[in-house]
Amino acid sequence: MTEQQDPREILAKMAAEEEAARKRADQLAEQNKAKREALLKQLREDDLAIVKEKCQLHGFTATDLRGALKTKGASTKSTPRKSTKSRSTRKKST
Repeated sequence: MTEQQDPREILAKMAAEEEAARKRADQLAEQNKAKREALLKQLREDDLAIVKEKCQLHGFTATDLRGALKTKGASTKSTPRKSTKSRSTRKKST
């Protein structure tokens, strides 16, 4: 007959495996974060080089381009409102 393992040993082994998996996942997340930052930095440098090249080619500056690309957000309205003289319900005191 085979001996059964103690349930406490099984639980301890499972907990140790879970902890090891968490440590590996944390290490992988840190490695990926460092790689992601390096890739984003490289993409930014590449994009800036392209912008500088295009600016020289077309005769405008990066500052001109920045103003054209800036989004105004929700502050722009589709139809302008006419300004009207405000009416007051209170009587002016003399």
